Amino acid sequence: MKGVILIILCIFIPSCRMRSTYSNLEETLSQAGNNRNELFQVLIHYEEEGDSLKLRAAQFLLENMNEKAYITGLMVDEYCAFMDSVFQTGQKDKKEITSILNQYEKQACYLKEKPIISLDVQTLTADFLIRNIDEAFAVWNRPWNRHLSFNEFCEWILPYRVSAEVPEEWRTLYRERFEPLLQSDTIKTARQACTIINNELLKYPICITEKSVFPVAFPAHILINIKFGQCGDYASLAMFAMRASGIPVGIEIIPYWGRGNGSHTFNVLYDNDSTFHDFSGAEQNPDEHLIRFRHEMPKVYRKTFGKQISSLAMQCGNEDVPDFFKDPCLEDVTGTYSFIESKDITIPFKGYPDRKFAYLCVYNPNQWIPVAWGKRQGDSVRFQNVCPNIIYHPAFYADEKLQLTGHPFLLDTLGCVNVLAPKSDIQSCVIGTVYKDAPWLINLLPTFIGGKIQGANRSDFSDAITYYTFTENPTLKYTIVYCENTKPCKYFRYLSSDHCTGNMADLEFYTEGSDIPLKGKVIGKYKPSLLYSCSGAEAMFDGNPLTFFHTEDTLSWGGIELEKPVSISRIRFIIRSENNGIRKGNEYELFYMNQSQWVSLGKKTATEDDKLEYNNVPKNALFKWIDHTKNISKRIFIIKNNKEVWY
Repeated sequence: MKGVILIILCIFIPSCRMRSTYSNLEETLSQAGNNRNELFQVLIHYEEEGDSLKLRAAQFLLENMNEKAYITGLMVDEYCAFMDSVFQTGQKDKKEITSILNQYEKQACYLKEKPIISLDVQTLTADFLIRNIDEAFAVWNRPWNRHLSFNEFCEWILPYRVSAEVPEEWRTLYRERFEPLLQSDTIKTARQACTIINNELLKYPICITEKSVFPVAFPAHILINIKFGQCGDYASLAMFAMRASGIPVGIEIIPYWGRGNGSHTFNVLYDNDSTFHDFSGAEQNPDEHLIRFRHEMPKVYRKTFGKQISSLAMQCGNEDVPDFFKDPCLEDVTGTYSFIESKDITIPFKGYPDRKFAYLCVYNPNQWIPVAWGKRQGDSVRFQNVCPNIIYHPAFYADEKLQLTGHPFLLDTLGCVNVLAPKSDIQSCVIGTVYKDAPWLINLLPTFIGGKIQGANRSDFSDAITYYTFTENPTLKYTIVYCENTKPCKYFRYLSSDHCTGNMADLEFYTEGSDIPLKGKVIGKYKPSLLYSCSGAEAMFDGNPLTFFHTEDTLSWGGIELEKPVSISRIRFIIRSENNGIRKGNEYELFYMNQSQWVSLGKKTATEDDKLEYNNVPKNALFKWIDHTKNISKRIFIIKNNKEVWY
């Protein structure tokens, strides 16, 4: 009876959320089952203490706890124990990490065991929740969080979890590790405190991996020793570290990139002047992170602990929605980023009259991914805060899958919707790449200027003749150099400039009339790379353009020694790249999209590198490649002035 009375008291605590509070508490308690009394005990504890504020905090946690869950079982325990042991050792590069994870998959005993899904409401104890609430209140009213209202405190400091990790008592562990850094009286704002803690996190190894054995959120005691992980792992690490000391930090999500593959998770800080600042835990400080991706983000969502009335999950009623939007704890915050210049657009939608909601999708090589939603108004849908310079495709969600409708479109910076509907006009195109070049690789190009390709008959190259000097930025394609000096040489090398640390991928020397590159003993003078352990001079002569020569020093060189001097007529090379060019001998197939369907323009085998010609190509269309030889498909593109423009 006492528990029932307390619930009634909680319901009538003055709050504009009184009606929803009753509904949410009722739902939580209905899920709790045999754990119902543990949840009652939290309320009883603070009622008996007479602490109305902590009682309201307990109420916030309980009314938003339902549906939150985590996975356990032998598979999870084994994997977490393994990762914990790996994190205890030294820094590792990406090749080593891939090898470690591959080896784990081969040796794991419980990898195929079915995980156990555990609900918070059915497993968390009163003692756990009470300690969490007390410790959260203990770090309130610091200079960096005095600006928080009670409701903001509940969202930014109070929650006992940051992701879908196994709940554990993490606050003391992280507070003892990081709070001593905040003892200075000069720290007045959340941004200052956040920067100090993140500068400490910057000392951690930062290695973002694309691979994981399976998507499990690591608990706090493992993350504190992290050596590598996905972006969400580093974001969670920062959340634990910041919130343990009362710094208001959250997590935001880009559900999928608009001009690349994959999603992204990062951190956000709520500062004393009520402004929000993105950052990346252990990587970049406030306002230094997201701006790098301003042309690639379609939408940004904040992951909250409390349910958001504005979320699609809270508005859709009985209408089924895509998995991402089933989360009621998502807040669309795209419009808060001024540097994105997002737009409100209205798109015509026809068909599926029983659907109240529609979606904008971005491209994934296997499927289109919904990233934005809007409510239908007749035959059109209004979408708010959609980011430009991205290609979207309209869709409905019906029969448990996306149903594309109409044509894709490019949203430009003026907010104009440029529909990519193929025209009957046709064109001939010579296409040289299967994907765009990465900006960070393009930034390497000027460092090559001053580098040389040489031959000699003395091993120290004191009698070197120079076949080629980099006098301008090279391309990321294969380059052929025809040799004017045909003096026979025994030694051949690539000598990097005084700004370049190697970065040559393939280097081939040919004699007159031969299509077979010369082979010899690999030689060189350089300081081996610490970052890329398998990037010695051998990488330039293995015929694989994805491996590359990399060094710790500049003016480094690598080459080959022949048994006897020979004359060479030409040299072919490609610098470090992602090997995105058309490759001789590979079979490709070009597609364009028409009425939500990919239409083939036929298969062709390339007869030379970096060039493949197609006729009868429709104008104003969206295209994609499939490389059948490598069985890969990367990104979409349009053709403008006979050149590929990638998205």
